Amino acid sequence: MALDLDAAQLLSLHGITREVAQVCLRNLKGQLQTMAPLFRPRRFLADHVEGTGKEAVANADRNFAEFRELFARVATKPFDLRPELRSPLESIPTQFQFDEWEYTHATETDRGWQSVRVATPLTWVLSYGSAYSLTTLRDAVSGNGQRNDEAIRAYVIRACLMHELLAKFPGIAELFAGLRYKLEVRRSPQLGDLPLVMVSAPFKTIRPPDKLVALASGLAGGTAFAEVLDLASVRNLADPLRDETLQILARHKVEI
Repeated sequence: MALDLDAAQLLSLHGITREVAQVCLRNLKGQLQTMAPLFRPRRFLADHVEGTGKEAVANADRNFAEFRELFARVATKPFDLRPELRSPLESIPTQFQFDEWEYTHATETDRGWQSVRVATPLTWVLSYGSAYSLTTLRDAVSGNGQRNDEAIRAYVIRACLMHELLAKFPGIAELFAGLRYKLEVRRSPQLGDLPLVMVSAPFKTIRPPDKLVALASGLAGGTAFAEVLDLASVRNLADPLRDETLQILARHKVEI
């Protein structure tokens, strides 16, 4: 459908996409609040994170060593942070932050090639609450925004914590899949090897041809664009539980 869009259809889809994104994000936030105890960093780091009372966790020392190694690997480039981490870490509340995933896309316009920051309204970076958003972090690292070393350090620590916790407890990703949300890890060219945990809604978004991207971004000042809902992904949404049940029925020659 993206190839056949005109400007009016694109504008309409932008509004629809935002409404769908708001519904998906609202549901996701509510579900995550219920799951918040699963995201406590002390679940895998125990007393290597400040907290009340002692907490025994098998392999907590090894987990902290692996976490510290990850932080040391990503801290220097491009963040220019001290790679050392001391135990215990400052306590980190299980409050979640959702930052819309963005990427840079080069479009050809009448004035030549132009870089556009493209947002994906149904995919978010999931992290623990931080003073910096993903956009603020990128701007600070690139020199386009005010730099606060402590805020950058806090964001990087929280991103690494989220990555390591989900690696230690893969069942959390399975829970998300049951809710039709997908968890995965991506990296941003501007942020080096920092692992960013992504959560995506059941529906996809698409970027229309560059001609429309250039037109729409030009109306918005020339530097920003948001992908729009892929209607085919709505029509073709699969239900793994339903599909598996149908396979069982088919093996037993039961028709519904």
